[in-house]
Amino acid sequence: ARALADAFTSTPGGLERMLLDGPSKHPRYQLLLREMSRLQRHQEAGPAEIRAILDRVSLHFLTQEGAARRGGAIPPYTAAHCATHDIARRHREAVFAVAPQVAQVVRQFSRDFNVVLARGIRRMFAIALEQYRRTLAARAVLDFSDVLERALELLRRMDEFSQSRYRLESRYHHVLVDEFQDTSRAQWELVSLLIESWGEGLGLVSNPSIFIVGDRKQSIYRFRDAEVAVLQDAGRYIGALRADGRARQSISRSFRAVPELLDFVNEVCAEMTLPISRPDAFVYRDIDRFPDTGAARDPRGPALGIAAADDPVICADLVAEEIARILREDDVRDRKTGVPRRARPGDIAILFRSRTSHREFEHALAERDIPAYVYKGLGFFDSDEIKDASALLRYLPQPGSDLRAAAFLRSRFIRLSDAALAALAPHLADAITGDADMSALDAEDQRVLGHVRAAVPAWLAAADRIPPAELFEQVLAEGGYAYELRGRRRQQAWENLKKMRGLVRRVQNRGYATLARIADHIDSLSAGDESNAVLEAIDAVNLMTVHASKGLEFPIVFVVNMARGAGGLPRPVRVIADGENGQPSVSVSPFVSESDDVEREREQHETRRLLYVAFTRARDRLYLSSALKDGSLQAGRGGLADVLPLSVRALFATAASSPEGTIAWTSGSGREFRWRVCRALAAVSPQS
Repeated sequence: ARALADAFTSTPGGLERMLLDGPSKHPRYQLLLREMSRLQRHQEAGPAEIRAILDRVSLHFLTQEGAARRGGAIPPYTAAHCATHDIARRHREAVFAVAPQVAQVVRQFSRDFNVVLARGIRRMFAIALEQYRRTLAARAVLDFSDVLERALELLRRMDEFSQSRYRLESRYHHVLVDEFQDTSRAQWELVSLLIESWGEGLGLVSNPSIFIVGDRKQSIYRFRDAEVAVLQDAGRYIGALRADGRARQSISRSFRAVPELLDFVNEVCAEMTLPISRPDAFVYRDIDRFPDTGAARDPRGPALGIAAADDPVICADLVAEEIARILREDDVRDRKTGVPRRARPGDIAILFRSRTSHREFEHALAERDIPAYVYKGLGFFDSDEIKDASALLRYLPQPGSDLRAAAFLRSRFIRLSDAALAALAPHLADAITGDADMSALDAEDQRVLGHVRAAVPAWLAAADRIPPAELFEQVLAEGGYAYELRGRRRQQAWENLKKMRGLVRRVQNRGYATLARIADHIDSLSAGDESNAVLEAIDAVNLMTVHASKGLEFPIVFVVNMARGAGGLPRPVRVIADGENGQPSVSVSPFVSESDDVEREREQHETRRLLYVAFTRARDRLYLSSALKDGSLQAGRGGLADVLPLSVRALFATAASSPEGTIAWTSGSGREFRWRVCRALAAVSPQS
């Protein structure tokens, strides 16, 4: 508080004059005056009070970005909130003069306060870690990190472990590590310790070899501790093992994509490369470029497409409509024969970064009767049939809960209307098991509720007599739920229900399990990444994250929701493993450390690599799609569009407003690429 008061000593005319000149006619300024008067009296205040004072002072003296105000208006105030226009001008000049000192005090307090908060978080973490380790020890188990660390400890202790180590080394004459760009530093240390004696000539193996395969441009697993720089370190290490041999071989030829797509990847990735030197930077050098084959462009049309609109739902409709057109009209190259054939749903993938991006596309495809499969860790608990099943399993053990009764009545087991729910509220549980008045309901809702009252008592009575899995089967059969499963999703819905029955049965078979325990278990699972049931031999459009698509390829790829950020609000507590001085850095919002800024740069480089992976999944055609905001592409933090070249980002606004069927983009090197613009047409089902 004293430091803030001292910051105002240089104010022209003094602090009191500046305060009197302020916009006192505005109620928010009156609150600021009360806080500032405490500074004048040098009253002591605790950290929480100082934080509140600084927040209010910051609104007046600093911009939203935390920088000192240097000119312009001070929102929400106007000159009319001051006594005269001259006084308003004098107040603004005083604010601009003292703002740099205020900014410095705010930054210093934030830094000091963060030290205190970080210390508390470290203590909490130490307590939690100790309890976690006790739990593992009590159960005599190791987690993945423990297994890796124990193995490293043994290999590091050469003297104590030498006999066993040599026996271990003799088992491995050749080491092959695939997808090495996704290796952590600890994993590489494990491999390097295993082969350490090869370079020293002390091992038991004759002519051993190590072969690693990796592409630093596809390193996208930082959240699993992968370090792209490890690939470079491993290259140097292996090169030193046999200096007379050729340690590195680069492969740049692609047999997957058509030349036009390879040219596009070359051009856009070259423009995404920044002139910076850091081991984890995205770099696209001449050696990384796909060779120019000189092949002619496909006369049937562009290999690139774009879909843009002001609303994400409209974007999903544009993509779904284009897919419907492709299925009616277009061919793709057969992967085995290379011969053109009619496109099928399974030839198409919709890729996105955010895990919540699949819903609008699933809905848009379903409206056009196009089968879709949400892939690997997505969609199970978001599907309608599993929401219905969860509502049933949560209601049966607690029929007296109005909240659970509401979800059950609204599910497709019952299908009571919203108007009926409103009329029966708040006593929805009594509406099922009691004799609540139904006179306010229309004839259809009365009929539905009558059936419910006839069926539910038997189900509730059976809950105490038969195993939960059998009761679940009974309700599905007696409730006629099969009639709710229609359309192209019918097979997926049935498989999902089979998977839910399996989940219930597994919990049941672990021992005595009540419906209440099963409902709690389902609730805990729904917070995770459970995937849809796998469908065998289904021909459906694939919806998946870019991470899930790694290693796969599709004739036609749509990269969608490119402006959408990586997820939600900034984390309130951020821990960076290799922060300042090589120690873990802990930051608590709103404080932003230098490590946070470095982490932001790392995220952007990984986003560039993620975009490269997305682009290189396509064989014949690649489409980009994103919603606009105020007529332009405005990418959120972590959004794929955030790292696109500005000239490519501008294409989205052009596509949304252009009446033409195609638009052009010219790369920095002068190469021109034509793009097909996706348009909204009348929905037509694809040919069967």
